[in-house]
Amino acid sequence: MAGIAGITLRPPTPVQTVLCAAGALTIAVADRAAVYGRIGPMNGELWLRACKLFVLLMMLCLLGEMLITRQTVLSVGALDGIARREPRDRKIVPAGVAAVVRWWRHSPAVLHVATLTILMTLCWLPYMLWLFPGMIWYDTGDQIAQFYGHAAMGQPAGVVSSHHPVFDTMVFGWAAKVGELWFGGYQSGLTVLILAQAVLMCVVLSSAVVYVRRAGAPTGTAIAVFLFFALFPGLPMFFMSLVKDSVHAVVFMPWLLMYIEACRSRLSVLRSVPFAAGFIVFGVLSSLTTATGFYITALSMLGLLLVGLCSRRGGMAGLRCFAGGAAVIVIVIVQLLFPMAARTVLNVHKEDPNQILVVPMQMTARYVVDHADDVTAEERGVIDALNNVPVERMPEVYNPFIADNVLHLSLKDPSYIRQYIQVWFAQGARHPQSYVNGFVALESGWFSLWRTSSYDMAPTSLQRLDELAPGAIPNQILMLGENAISPSFAEVMKYRANLDGQRVVNRLWHVVSTIPVLRLLTYTAVWSFVLPLFLLFCALRSRRSGNFGPMLMAAAPLIWSLLSLLPNAISIPLKPTASRYILWALYVVPVYVALLRADSIAGSGLRDAR
Repeated sequence: MAGIAGITLRPPTPVQTVLCAAGALTIAVADRAAVYGRIGPMNGELWLRACKLFVLLMMLCLLGEMLITRQTVLSVGALDGIARREPRDRKIVPAGVAAVVRWWRHSPAVLHVATLTILMTLCWLPYMLWLFPGMIWYDTGDQIAQFYGHAAMGQPAGVVSSHHPVFDTMVFGWAAKVGELWFGGYQSGLTVLILAQAVLMCVVLSSAVVYVRRAGAPTGTAIAVFLFFALFPGLPMFFMSLVKDSVHAVVFMPWLLMYIEACRSRLSVLRSVPFAAGFIVFGVLSSLTTATGFYITALSMLGLLLVGLCSRRGGMAGLRCFAGGAAVIVIVIVQLLFPMAARTVLNVHKEDPNQILVVPMQMTARYVVDHADDVTAEERGVIDALNNVPVERMPEVYNPFIADNVLHLSLKDPSYIRQYIQVWFAQGARHPQSYVNGFVALESGWFSLWRTSSYDMAPTSLQRLDELAPGAIPNQILMLGENAISPSFAEVMKYRANLDGQRVVNRLWHVVSTIPVLRLLTYTAVWSFVLPLFLLFCALRSRRSGNFGPMLMAAAPLIWSLLSLLPNAISIPLKPTASRYILWALYVVPVYVALLRADSIAGSGLRDAR
């Protein structure tokens, strides 16, 4: 065969078909819940929409798979044919250009990273200027206020809450202190931290581009990933603001790349002492910077014990033991050593386990809304003893799309948790449809393409949602383009803002959110559901080839990150800060798509021309 290999559209397997059908039904149900606050009725309109979504999903997945798996190499016969051509038939490439290309291909990776970092920083520079001196988020202000000894988040003066990571509180507070001592004001210190964060993220994202290229992704794929990182407005907007999630990204991405490399090398890379040390250090930092980061990192690292479990290759048992030991080191440092050290510096108040009850208590509130007369006196007593919001007030404060109105920051008496669990199961057994509606409405934002037009975080009745339903709007990411100053932070210090620049950035994000096709990148569900579903769709094709297991293992951080969305108190962005829960996908998912492309080329036994 001569010439460039053709592009083949393969029919879906039965498993892929079921996956697309389940995905389409999930989106259809989520759309209903995100608009009406309930999934019913399961009428013809819903099933018709599910069928349309199934056709669309199947077409997009098949086309995407075709592009991912296409062969981009010339066959041996074609190469022979080119070699036999007369010089006049060959494409003439200037000698200087060819020399530069050869030099670039054989230059060290650090030079590639440095070059891409400079280019990406230049692309982000307008946002840095518009948003200078950087934006601050609501939670960050509370953390800084507590570091300075002021009352915040329901805690008295001098107490630091562990509701937000104490490590981040210390970083933010110390940055402000350094600004006061060295730069003439606390905000100067925070600005230096924000600028350093943005530049470091350019380094990290450039490293990710170089990594996927060296892993086998074609040049075109690497360029596409770079262009997205450099030009998509959401990324520089996010990293020119200060919040725990932005700090987390700077340390999580290096750890993620190292984790993926550990899986792809079947742990052999852990024989390198610098690599292993860096893997542990970044694992610790990833775990300290967000609460979910600890579970994502620790569970993924523990999963490395399964790598090469059936392999007979020598040394695998030792490598698995080392990987398990690294996970234990991270867990011990994060859960034992750091909390002990932090308490010697700050008066840290350990939070009760209210976060694990956010979703269950929201489902209880929905039960009370639907069946207030069915709550027994004993059940009422347990719920009222556990939660600060009593049963009688739940219908008054309930909002289907945010749980903060029902449970926020603390429990009234955590000793009633065990009794509450029994009550929770008993009520769910009596009226499971209320639990289903409560859960799906709260989580609908991760799966829906449409949402209610209401941005009200106040109590919202189902009747009110019915009235608003005709005005449903696309479920898009809301980027924070201005400062969100908490009352406690406002009392402590004033924060200067570039209002004109913020208005420019907000207008730019609005334009991106309205441009046909391009606006799809601003849909929450594209990142939290559709693209992960596409990755699974492609992986299922290779499950018989033996690649599915290793691919699944490498994707463990992505899987845990997606699952970590579910315990959150909000999914539909009623406020801009709510979208921060999904912004990690903007820099993680493209890496996995590029690696999928690299694996498809490696699986074909072909390499792209270098």
